[in-house]
Amino acid sequence: MYKADNWNKLDIIYYYRVFGGVRFVWFRGRTVAALLVLTTVVACSATYALLELPDWKLGSSGVSGKEAGQAALREEEVNKLNKAVSLIERRFLLPTDRNRLLDGAVNGMVESLSDPYSVYKPEEEAEKFNDALQGAFTGIGAELRVENGAVIVESPIRGSPAERAGLQPLDVLLSINGESLQGLTLSEAVTKIRGPKGTKAKLKVQRSGLAEPLDLELVRDRIDLETVHSEMSEDGIGYLTINQFTEDTSAQVAQELKALEARGLKVLLLDVRDNPGGYLQSVVEVADQLLEQGQPIVQSEYRDGERKTDVAQNGAKNDRRYPLVVLMNKGSASAAEILAGALKQSGGAVLIGETTYGKGTVQVPFNGELGDRSLIKLTVYKWLLPDGTWINGEGIKPDIPVAQPDYFQAWRLPRDIELKYDTTGESVSNLQSILAGVGYPADRKDGYFSEETKRAVERFQTSESLPVTGEVDAKTAQRLEERLYAGIQKRENDAQWQAAMNKARELRASAP
Repeated sequence: MYKADNWNKLDIIYYYRVFGGVRFVWFRGRTVAALLVLTTVVACSATYALLELPDWKLGSSGVSGKEAGQAALREEEVNKLNKAVSLIERRFLLPTDRNRLLDGAVNGMVESLSDPYSVYKPEEEAEKFNDALQGAFTGIGAELRVENGAVIVESPIRGSPAERAGLQPLDVLLSINGESLQGLTLSEAVTKIRGPKGTKAKLKVQRSGLAEPLDLELVRDRIDLETVHSEMSEDGIGYLTINQFTEDTSAQVAQELKALEARGLKVLLLDVRDNPGGYLQSVVEVADQLLEQGQPIVQSEYRDGERKTDVAQNGAKNDRRYPLVVLMNKGSASAAEILAGALKQSGGAVLIGETTYGKGTVQVPFNGELGDRSLIKLTVYKWLLPDGTWINGEGIKPDIPVAQPDYFQAWRLPRDIELKYDTTGESVSNLQSILAGVGYPADRKDGYFSEETKRAVERFQTSESLPVTGEVDAKTAQRLEERLYAGIQKRENDAQWQAAMNKARELRASAP
């Protein structure tokens, strides 16, 4: 049995807290959830296993623990590696470090798997990860992965600098503060992106559908981790937000459910939007609290095709069998998808929002397996929905598709140039989207700075007591972004939340 305490709390929760921390600023009266500011929770949307795996399941031969242990390098393979090290040390132009050569060899083996979720961390980096778990963290608030040499955003965290700047899933980070990120390993990219609180991270971002890269400027932040929050409406609809599945999430959910039930809970609305995943065991325990005993939660399929099914062991109490609504979006990944799928197929939940990310594999970090303090994280099996569907690369489709208004997808306005009349480009179309979001729509949104766009800017500047120029300088850009962010936090502007609440009220009205 893999136990987190035996892994110094690094192995299981390792990626979603690595390099990052979280800051929850509660708005909307109770204060909103979510300035999760992770410097870069490298591939955080992986699901991590805390479960019993027979040795042969993890062995290189797939036969038995004993036989797997015999799968050492043959003499000719050892000789090849020795000759490579010797040749480099004898003939390479510059001095070499043997430890770095060995780390490079292991890293090369893991990279040859062509799996963005399998990584090698040498001793120094593994120790930094462990140290990072001991306190608060600083960062930009985005989960990343590296694929084919490109640094890709998996999900910006709600309320984070990354979200404020408009980073979106599948954005490709080209450079940070002028330094290229192309071709770097995940740890190398993260090292460049992380930094002290208050420092600036200037990102160049390639986004599908846009001809030119975006220039975004973020300010790193420092925060602490919290994952669950609940509210209750007067008509008995409970709203439960789960931001990540950590080792404490299940206990937090149990506590919040108990409080909601004590207040007369009739329908539960779970929000896992922009939840990048986390513990496999945690999501199984959460689902167990909401499904009837014996109902399937998730299937695990190993390399030999054998499957194991996790079912609700304890099951929801009789008084906990209330209708379920799940809010999800394209930033809902991995463990969040497990919960949505389990509640849909085994609990009759209604799914609302957008198709999810589509992450269907499980990783296990191996700490100390190489005889030192280095770490290898490997994808060891895939997970399937209760009916056996593998959603990897596809995601889970909602029962009720709901897109957010266009301005929810806006990104940060430029600070190095002024947007003004008769200019064109994607920055102008982004401005027009923001103007609509703050209540001053222009006559168009095609990226041409028209006379009406100028007048819309002037009206906004007048309302904000800014110099009325009709041009968007740094101060106007900052104020526009502040007003847009404040507007996005208001529930009346959240189309997905509104749709979910309408469905919850409908279920409440029809409930016995």
